[in-house]
Amino acid sequence: MSPDDTAPSPDDTTPWPDDAAGCADSPTWAALSAEARAVAQLGAEIGLYSVRRRLGPLLAVPLTVQQLRCLTVLVVEGAATPHQLSELLAVTPATTTGIVDRLVRAGMADRAQDTRDGRGRVLTPTRTGVQVVRELLATDVETDARVLGGLTRDELAGLQHGLSGVLRELRALGRDDDAPAHPAG
Repeated sequence: MSPDDTAPSPDDTTPWPDDAAGCADSPTWAALSAEARAVAQLGAEIGLYSVRRRLGPLLAVPLTVQQLRCLTVLVVEGAATPHQLSELLAVTPATTTGIVDRLVRAGMADRAQDTRDGRGRVLTPTRTGVQVVRELLATDVETDARVLGGLTRDELAGLQHGLSGVLRELRALGRDDDAPAHPAG
């Protein structure tokens, strides 16, 4: 079976029937083989299903985007001062105060006196706040296991081989991204 045999037909009700990857006009896209474009198309459709699956928990969270960004910073950093949050979120101190007030009222963050100088405040996520962020970032292992369990041995072997190549290329790109943009000299 060729990659085109598994690609969606024009009759399918996909959101991007002609260009799932969203880059048909790109010279890089045009240079790809038909097989590579078919894989990108399938990857984009799989990504769309993943987005739908992942957005469910996000829609259930009673936080604004700014509140969620703030909470995520607190979870990642463990603690932050209002000044640090203002800088990281690129908002005014007054806006930060409003965001933090709502997180504290929602039971997702705590304020405490900064033990280093006694004058300032330090903000930390509560267990509830940490749990909210974890749930949003968690992998849907059960669905992944069901999907993979439904594949044949040949499909799994092909997928493993292909994903190994994708990982190899991503790692190579990562090394390129780590190189300085402008050589020192």
